[in-house]
Amino acid sequence: MDTRKAYQELGVDPGVSDAELKRIWRRLVAAWHPDRNATADASRRMQHINKAYQHIRQLRDCHSDGTADDGCTETGSEQPAASAASEPNGYTKTHVRKVALSLEDAILGCTHTLSGRIAHTCSACVGNGKCILAKACLACRGSGAVRKAALFGWLWNEESCADCGGDGRQRESCGACDGSGEQTVAYRRRVRIPAGVRDSHVLSVPATRSGETEIGLELEVRIAPHPLFILDGDGLLRCEMPVNGYAWMSGRWVEVPTPNGMQQMRLNRNALTYRLSGQGFPTSIRGPRGDYLIKVVPAFPAQDDPEQEVLVEQLIAKSNEAVKADRSQPLGQWQRKLKRWNSKQKEPARDA
Repeated sequence: MDTRKAYQELGVDPGVSDAELKRIWRRLVAAWHPDRNATADASRRMQHINKAYQHIRQLRDCHSDGTADDGCTETGSEQPAASAASEPNGYTKTHVRKVALSLEDAILGCTHTLSGRIAHTCSACVGNGKCILAKACLACRGSGAVRKAALFGWLWNEESCADCGGDGRQRESCGACDGSGEQTVAYRRRVRIPAGVRDSHVLSVPATRSGETEIGLELEVRIAPHPLFILDGDGLLRCEMPVNGYAWMSGRWVEVPTPNGMQQMRLNRNALTYRLSGQGFPTSIRGPRGDYLIKVVPAFPAQDDPEQEVLVEQLIAKSNEAVKADRSQPLGQWQRKLKRWNSKQKEPARDA
């Protein structure tokens, strides 16, 4: 017999104590024993009641010995599950939800407060919306069938009783779920997201108990695109930023964005790519951070402004004076060689 049907047969929820289970079983036996109940269905009902009670007792004895039972469904941490019933101690409910993170949150780790509501099968009525009483159905007097006239009242047919569903037991609307068959449980969890999670990662949050229900969370990580940083598929964090061309030429200090905030970096006119060690994306969850690459793009102003052209000419003239003063400069050496060669070219040709 299926475990859930066994509890339904006795009209009890999976969290019922052993003593209460035995008391209800004795009450049902007293009500449906063929020696006391003259209905045609009494013998069949007695067989089902005893079979259900024996199944539950064997199930509980099996659990007390520390062995698993095929009728129990366990919620694992690796594979998210919509819901799982844990017999006989209540329900385990795993809720799958998306969590949106910024790239900085994924790099540095963060804490999120998550709240919501989870619906699960009502344990009082096992999802039926009605509770089964230890009384015979009034409509069919416990037989599970009612007679209806057919062919102008000359013949009679038997149909399944609509009030009890054909099992002969009286029912009433479940007060725990107002007849809906479901109960909702609110949760509010403060969750620590570890550094190094990637987009589409699924994180399992340990379950906590709320009444008869254990609530676990499966978090699907979604990382929003970043306006400045680029995370490659191999986990390398990059940034491409324009810099003033004259500042790059003169090796000035500039501010660059990093996941930890703005940082000073000195430019080098011989380099366009710079590596900041240990300031990139973690190499693994909770692992050390990798490198962060910054590519600079020197930007020069357009030479359409006459004032700018004058300043550039002055800069070139000053630079030439400095070159002439330093004889070791390649440009100064070139200019002197060029001057001597040009002087020889201007000398008059000699007769042979």
